[in-house]
Amino acid sequence: MSFARGLIEESQRTHPWLNHQLFKDVWDAKLSHNQVRQVIKQQGAFFLDTIRHAAVRLAAVGGPFPTREDLEMQRAMVSTLVEEAGLDTIGGKQTAHPLLFARLAEGFGISEDELFATDYLPEIVNEKNELFRLQREGPLAALCGGAIASEAINHEHSARMLQAYRTHYGIADDHLTFYAVHAGGVEEEHGERGIELVDRLASTDEARHEGLLAMRRAIAARTAAADAMYRLAQATPR
Repeated sequence: MSFARGLIEESQRTHPWLNHQLFKDVWDAKLSHNQVRQVIKQQGAFFLDTIRHAAVRLAAVGGPFPTREDLEMQRAMVSTLVEEAGLDTIGGKQTAHPLLFARLAEGFGISEDELFATDYLPEIVNEKNELFRLQREGPLAALCGGAIASEAINHEHSARMLQAYRTHYGIADDHLTFYAVHAGGVEEEHGERGIELVDRLASTDEARHEGLLAMRRAIAARTAAADAMYRLAQATPR
């Protein structure tokens, strides 16, 4: 098994998007519409800023003067940035993922003014800061903390969220494109690209240790955020 695929196996066992009670309660319709609204607003801290997240990852590749290897790495990463910014920027139809998230929020009755004015929990701020920090630490930390830690398993999480929001919460499909896109192969493509790049970069024991730690840091930050959102949901009147 490749190093990167071994990391993904650990992510599948430990990532909150697949294992946390918060999301299990959503899938089982144990949270009310109002409780889910509070979770979605908090999730906006990251999901409204994924264009910049991908751009930071790309900008961290290479030094003051690029090598040929740097250029090839940048080329391999740029498609993720384009997808986050919207394929409509290059003649396609799909718009930016953050705009799709805003449309999801609208389906739950959250206006853009309310969404963008959210008062974020400390754990949510810490999560975002750590995820962006990993992107700035170089290609290996960025990929293991992003593509491997979350993007490689997000298609499964998104499929469950899509089904739950459609079936249990009555959200119309035109508000669910955010999850439909991520369940439909985009994140698997991100993950596969990440696997290839991580296996290329993690050629030494030291590099593999760095990659493993980066993935675990990302999952730890995601878990602390999920814990906080779950407490907020439970404290919100049904």
